[in-house]
Amino acid sequence: MPEPERATFPPLTPALQSNRLLDLLKLFGPGAIIASVTIGSGETIFASRGGAIFGYGMLWCFVLGLLMKGVQVYTATRYITLTGEHPMEHWARFPGPRAWFPACFGTICVLSFPFFLSGLPVMLGTLMRWIVGTGSPQVWGTLVILIAVTATLLQTYTILEKAQTVIVGLLLVCVMAAAVGAQPSWLAALQGMFLPTLPQYDAWVRTAYPAIAARPPWVEVATYMGVIGGGTQDYLAYVGMMREKGWGMLGRTEQGIATDRVDNPANAGIYTPVPLSDRPENVRTGLAWLKAPLTDAVISFASVLVFALAFMLLGATILHTQRLIPDGFDLLTLQAQFLTQLHPRLLFVYQLGIFTAFFGTIYGAYELYARTAYECFRPVFPAFRRLPLPTVRRWVVSYTGLVGLVLVWTGWEPIWLITFPAILTGVFMCGVWCLAMIWTDRRFLPGPYRMGIGLLLLNGISGLAMAAFGVKAIVDYLTGL
Repeated sequence: MPEPERATFPPLTPALQSNRLLDLLKLFGPGAIIASVTIGSGETIFASRGGAIFGYGMLWCFVLGLLMKGVQVYTATRYITLTGEHPMEHWARFPGPRAWFPACFGTICVLSFPFFLSGLPVMLGTLMRWIVGTGSPQVWGTLVILIAVTATLLQTYTILEKAQTVIVGLLLVCVMAAAVGAQPSWLAALQGMFLPTLPQYDAWVRTAYPAIAARPPWVEVATYMGVIGGGTQDYLAYVGMMREKGWGMLGRTEQGIATDRVDNPANAGIYTPVPLSDRPENVRTGLAWLKAPLTDAVISFASVLVFALAFMLLGATILHTQRLIPDGFDLLTLQAQFLTQLHPRLLFVYQLGIFTAFFGTIYGAYELYARTAYECFRPVFPAFRRLPLPTVRRWVVSYTGLVGLVLVWTGWEPIWLITFPAILTGVFMCGVWCLAMIWTDRRFLPGPYRMGIGLLLLNGISGLAMAAFGVKAIVDYLTGL
């Protein structure tokens, strides 16, 4: 048998060879989309709601959740940079029926799309009703969906990336200034961040907000963790977006990295990679390429963490002391105090900033979801590989928009629409993802390219913790129905 061809990495870019901060910032791209897509709901509503309900006590949950999700995402972007292939391609090779794992992941994600993109437009609809003074959340939500669907079908990746990067930067400055101006109890914040406590409702919550108190506390907290920083439905697309950057082996498709070679008839349509060269110089180059996805993930999740902590501090400092909680269809008006406590004229800044964040979230989510479906079903259906992304986008966006419109007009509260999908895709499936990456890394990567012991342990702990937490929250949720 002849020695199989072995792939080598392209030379490093100047930005990767430089240690200058400005050059590193040039690597920030797909992570900007993930950060801005989660900021609209995760931070402005759920982080401030968590602070309003629990004070500073649940800060540890946000920090831990984002750390675990950061590890989850990096292990996958690390893999696609080293191999040129999406991890989903090898998840199709899990023992059992052909491609059952991508099929399950894809089906759950696709079913969750309309719930997220009906709850979020209704939330934005409540803001528009407050700003304009007329109309219902459902009417405004419908208009938002129609505009976002049209914009998504006409957009390009470059426009999306640039728009979302600007949104992240502007919001980051505003919320940091507001958090400092609120003068929170920094000692209590540090205790809440590093001394974990179990979630429980205060007596005033049970009295003034019985509907919230009826939700099991772990379900409430799991919803925060599921929404903050995004979930599986976002991350699958995020990893796929690395193809546009051409980092590492993604820049070497001419070596066969993106072909469909079959090594077993039972695996027809399932991707077979070209083996990596393990020559020392190639290993050094490949591992050096990992600075790109690591930088992108660190900046992305650090931005989300800053937003989450800022909004939770503001919720704990301002809303918790007044015993006010964003709830029902009134999810965004109370947070106006975060800026108006600095100056009343900043109300317009808050309204404009929140509108921009929410619309950016909805606008970006349609593109992400199209890519998620594309990545999940490529290994499942051989014919799916031959479909261009714009075709998949049209089908996914149309389905999500139409079903989302139906859900908008059911009259269900936004948090009710989002809760179960957030726990399932944003917590439990994130844990399963981490465990699947360990199997993929150990089975398909040559020794020199595998995760080190530190990253391996972080990934395993994150996977077990999120999977267990997700199971606990799902059981509590179903029991409480």
